[in-house]
Amino acid sequence: TPWTSVTAAEAIKASGLKVLAVINLDGIGVKSPQQAGHLTNVTRYTTVEGERLADLMTSLNKRLDIGLEQTKYRNEHPDDDDGSFIKAGFLWAVLNIGSMPYGDPNYHSEGDTAEKVDFENAKRVVQLTLAAILHLDAYGRP
Repeated sequence: TPWTSVTAAEAIKASGLKVLAVINLDGIGVKSPQQAGHLTNVTRYTTVEGERLADLMTSLNKRLDIGLEQTKYRNEHPDDDDGSFIKAGFLWAVLNIGSMPYGDPNYHSEGDTAEKVDFENAKRVVQLTLAAILHLDAYGRP
């Protein structure tokens, strides 16, 4: 502590940099055993602005045929890394994650090993995230 995201959010806020959006990637290659074989992404949001980013993710996934089972999930209170940015005043913040709630029983434990990562899932979530970044750069916020 403090989490790296807390330090980063506060440093960016203090710098005065303009931030278009924060898209945090966490656990994009981990899922519950029941989700094995499915390409999943959940865009978790807390704010109204974040929901607009989550809707953009859904739209881009479909339009670009990325092939994810894309859903969104509303978080009641800002927490985790995306929450650090929301608490610092960056309301356009979301979390992309393989499952919600965290579905991997090995997440952040000694059993969390590379051979358990769904690399195809992670690749597609990164593709979706990059598509969102390019869209935001070209067209601004939704």
